Amino acid sequence: MFESERGRNQMALIDDPLTRRGCRLWLERVLGFYGEQGGVDVEVIDDQIILNEKTVEYLYAEYTPPEIRYVGGARPMLEAVVGEHVRAGMSGREKALALMRRVRDNQDCGLARPDLFNGGSEEDLLKRGALMCNEVSRLYVCLCQIAGLPARLQCSHISGHMMTEVYTDGKWGWIDPMKGIAPVTDDDRPAGTWELLTDPKLFERQPREIWADCRPPHVRFGTEQRDPRNIAAETARNRDCYFHPREAVAIGNYFVWEHHRYTFPWRIAPADPERLQRARIEEMRNRKAAGWPDYYFDDYLFDEELKTR
Repeated sequence: MFESERGRNQMALIDDPLTRRGCRLWLERVLGFYGEQGGVDVEVIDDQIILNEKTVEYLYAEYTPPEIRYVGGARPMLEAVVGEHVRAGMSGREKALALMRRVRDNQDCGLARPDLFNGGSEEDLLKRGALMCNEVSRLYVCLCQIAGLPARLQCSHISGHMMTEVYTDGKWGWIDPMKGIAPVTDDDRPAGTWELLTDPKLFERQPREIWADCRPPHVRFGTEQRDPRNIAAETARNRDCYFHPREAVAIGNYFVWEHHRYTFPWRIAPADPERLQRARIEEMRNRKAAGWPDYYFDDYLFDEELKTR
């Protein structure tokens, strides 16, 4: 289903012209950075489908197979990480949160500067201590699947962020493993992407313990990581940007047992710096036109307090 409206043509499912243009500019930026044949970080795009009223039923019923087809022993390093954090007797949600915290803190565990270069397999991401959203999201999806949890990628193209969904407690729940955010619904069940997209103010109604896991990635060390203002800014960024009414939200499958389908190149510099820069400039203009909040462009303009229930 939607075979002709996925991947590099996923914007065909978008009616709003600014959202559709934002999705095209996102693709230009990605290809400007990684290149037309950019390896896994471009290859994962091929299966993505925009999440909206046209696709929601399919994406939450048929799109992601529920069965885990991972064969033990195929990815021993990833299995070792799962074994360190997942214990017998844990619920699915507890497993998902334990692995989320490991990926959230991946920046502390690597052997090399993660900002010096990018690329590589999920095993390489562990060694590097990678923290780019697209890299840690596919790492997290793989760890969840090895732990027996169906998981998939979720993207907010216009804001420029990749996250995940994990199936626990009988439903899909949205998790940002880069920032350590795993919100719940008002009845304390995992909150899915569609629920957050249709009710972004759900982020304002989170229990205090949800924000205890939040670790703003731009603040790497010290007490500022737990500063309520920084955590409040991450709350608002989700509510006002990643789930903005004009955001181009997409879902994509990525399976740990299909490692052979992808290539994992390394890169230090953008593939096409001029293409990348043009896309970035036009993206900023398009976000402004579409109503992204001013603090998206300058964190110092944010002045909201953290809300909890």
